[in-house]
Order: sequence, then structure tokens, then C-alpha cells
Amino acid sequence: METSFTKAEKSVGVFIIGIFLLLLTTLVILGRGKDWFAEEVTFYTSFKESYNLQVNAAVKLFKADIGKVERISLGEDNVNVELAILARYASRIRQDSVAVVDSPTLIGSEYISIIPGNSTSPKIPVGGMIPSQEKKSITDILKEFEVEKTALLAVRTIQEVSELVTILKDPQGPLLTTLDHIERTSLHLERIAGKIDQGQGTLGSLLASRELMDRILSNLDRTNALLDHIQATAAKGPGLIDQVSGNLSTIQTAGAGVVENVETMKEILDEARQSMETIQVILENMEEGSQDIPQVTATAREGIREIRDGVGNIDRVVKSLQRNIIIRSNLPDEPGVVDVDAGLRPK
Repeated sequence: METSFTKAEKSVGVFIIGIFLLLLTTLVILGRGKDWFAEEVTFYTSFKESYNLQVNAAVKLFKADIGKVERISLGEDNVNVELAILARYASRIRQDSVAVVDSPTLIGSEYISIIPGNSTSPKIPVGGMIPSQEKKSITDILKEFEVEKTALLAVRTIQEVSELVTILKDPQGPLLTTLDHIERTSLHLERIAGKIDQGQGTLGSLLASRELMDRILSNLDRTNALLDHIQATAAKGPGLIDQVSGNLSTIQTAGAGVVENVETMKEILDEARQSMETIQVILENMEEGSQDIPQVTATAREGIREIRDGVGNIDRVVKSLQRNIIIRSNLPDEPGVVDVDAGLRPK
């Protein structure tokens, strides 16, 4: 006897099968996303205590889930933990890797964090023991951050602030005393300013005096004019300096000529002195004997000629000095000329 299904029953059957396939597909997708069907390998580690670690707690590497806690068992003096690690991450666990119990916060659920080792270190084989590190307690954390020392410093600071506030609140303290002095000084200055505005006192009279202000403005105008005159004089300064420099150069040149002429006069006077000494010797010889008169006369004539030449040289030097502009302006008037020729000059 064949079983026959109605069209409605067939539709319901197809719907149920579709729902089942959809659920199966969803389960596969979720399983793949949750690594339900991924291959896992086993590793072991141990701690001195469980640190509230639970079965199925996460195992993380770089804060990423790579497995779970499969089993927790007590040993003789430690706690043994069996870890189920995804096979694709097994190669990341090295001999210098470290397992430590960690938690996201102080009150969060604990998990095992794998601290990776050096990539050049040998791998831990499947089923091997991962080295562990004990979890830091709250006491260890407080010691590390020196919370007690910091708290003592904070308490001391609060006490010092409290003492400072007490001192500042003291009516006889430095703050309130200083504020009182400032207030008194302000009132005194206010009274002085009021008297000045009313024209009282010396300063008030000075400020209220229009005549004084006019004098001050007049003096300022004179000062400005004096400054302008000084500025104009200063502008002429370079030209005056150049002119003075030129005059000094001229005086220096003339002085050099005078010195040279004076030296020449000294030489001529020395020659004249020598000639006079020669004449004196000749006269003495004339007195000693008359037999040498002709020779003496010739010698006297020669000495007179030398004297005349010396006088001529002196005359030329004097004329040269008279032509000098500096000496000529200081010479006295020329005296009358007296003929002193004794008739000894040859005709």
C-alpha cells in the first residue's frame, strides 16, 4: 500500500527540511567563526596557585584568543593547567615564551596570557610545558608603585597646606596684615588725589596754575629751538673740521720752513764768529810787528770779504723770513737805513 501525501503535506516537509538545512548552515558558519571545528593541540603549564582561574577561560597571545583552559588540576605543591591551543598558533609558542595569569581589570575574569618569545628560539613540542610567571598581587603592585610612600607625601602635603591656610586666616598673620596696610595706603592715596583735584597743596596749586603751564610750554619751545640750532651747528661741524685741518697743515709747512731758515742763520753766524776770531788774531799780529803789514792787510781784506759774504747770506735769509706770511705779520716797522761803508769796498 503506497503512502500518498497531499500537496500541503509535501509543502510542510520541504519547509522543515529547508529550516533544518538553514540551521545546519548557520551552525557551521558560527562554528567556523568560533573555531568550534578547528584543530586543537595540548600544552601544559603550572602555577603556585589558581588565581581564581576557571575552566574554559581564554588563552591569549598579543591580547588575541588562541585557545582555552581545558582542565585545572592540583599537583603536590602547584596547580597544573591543561591548555587547548589552536593548531595554527602552536608554532608561535617558543621555549622562552611565558604563561601568566592576567585580568582586564582588578575585578575582571582571569585569563592566561602567553608572552611570546624570540622568533629564533626553538619551538615547544605539542604536549610540552610552557614556563610560567606568577601573577602580581595587589601588595606587589602597591610596593612597585610605592603607594605607601606616595600616601605619606600626600598626607604631609595636606598638613602643610592646612597649616598655611591657618596662618593666612590669622588676623595678625602676614596676609591679613598686608591687606590691611594696602587698604590704608589706598585710602590715603585716594584722599591725596582728591586734594590735588581740588587744587589744594603745592602740587594741586602747580597743576591748577595756568601760568606755570604756559611757562613750561614756553621753555619747551625754547628747548626745541636750541636743539634745532645745535643740530644745524653739528651739521656744519665736518666742514669746519676740514678747514681747521687745512690751516694746521699750512702752519706745519711754514713752521718747517722757519726751522730750516733758523738752522741756516745759525750756520752763517758760526762762520761770522770764526771770521771775527780770525780778524782778532790778525789785529794782534799787527800790534806785534809792522813787518807783516802787507800780509796782514791782505788777510784783513780777505776776512772782510768773508764777513761781507756772511752778511749777504744773512740778508737773504732775513728777506726769505720776511716773505713768510706768518713771520711777516709779526715784524716791526723797518728802521732808517744808515750807511756804514767805511770806504774799504773796492771800486
